[in-house]
Amino acid sequence: MTEALVQGILDRFLGKYLKNITTEHATVWGGQLIFKNVELRIDVLQEQLGLPVVIQRGFVQELKVYLPLANLLREHIKFTFSNVEIVARRPETLEVSARSPANTKPKAQKRSDATSEKQEKPVDGAQQGWMQQLLARIALNLRVEVRNLVFKYCTDEYVSTVSWKKLAVEPTNGQWQRMFADFEGPTRASFKEIEIEDITWCLDIVDVSGGVPRFQPPLFNREKLTLRVIQRKLPDGPTTHPSYPLALPASQVHIRSEKVCMTLSRSQLEMLVRLLGGVGSKG
Repeated sequence: MTEALVQGILDRFLGKYLKNITTEHATVWGGQLIFKNVELRIDVLQEQLGLPVVIQRGFVQELKVYLPLANLLREHIKFTFSNVEIVARRPETLEVSARSPANTKPKAQKRSDATSEKQEKPVDGAQQGWMQQLLARIALNLRVEVRNLVFKYCTDEYVSTVSWKKLAVEPTNGQWQRMFADFEGPTRASFKEIEIEDITWCLDIVDVSGGVPRFQPPLFNREKLTLRVIQRKLPDGPTTHPSYPLALPASQVHIRSEKVCMTLSRSQLEMLVRLLGGVGSKG
């Protein structure tokens, strides 16, 4: 039962995005499951991003999973990703190959690893219902840390690199107090605070060999941002509410920062215009 519960949690929250996330591939240390050298499922990641880019590779050097199995409804599950690298390119800079989204999707359907085998096993109806309720409450209270991430977007003319030292996602209540939370109010709202430390954005020209002959100053360097996210399961409220429909947004994001200093050279401005034009166009 314990192994099935652990694997169910891994499948629900990680198996869609990461390869080989099974108990057989983990080591246990200090009460945590530790996975080394994990590959991202780039076809799924690309589909979720919904951007006109081709993701070439995604890699996590270390993933730690803390599972408080004795107290799942009062203590947070925590995922810690360390040293993450994602590299994407503009589609027209690639050869026609299996890297394109259309050619990678069938691979996602042919999973024959241990995760898919476990998911195909029949589960008792009552046990499945209990598991779904448990996982829904757990999902609301997940804690996530992403340490030392680098995301590169490469073209034949320039490379855009976003990195940060630490991103932390924390569940809160409606007063933004960190806690083991529940849905609140008639809209069934959930609240999360996301802190990003030392976020840096670089934009540099590349030469014919794909290298950077001279690095330019970052657009912004080692800034700190806080995002407060509100998500509502019932943005209009229940039909029995006296003010129905409430007509509130399903999601809200508030960005907070003491200051953000941004520098932009003439060449970086030209690259930024091309970058925004390329990413904003899906045709």
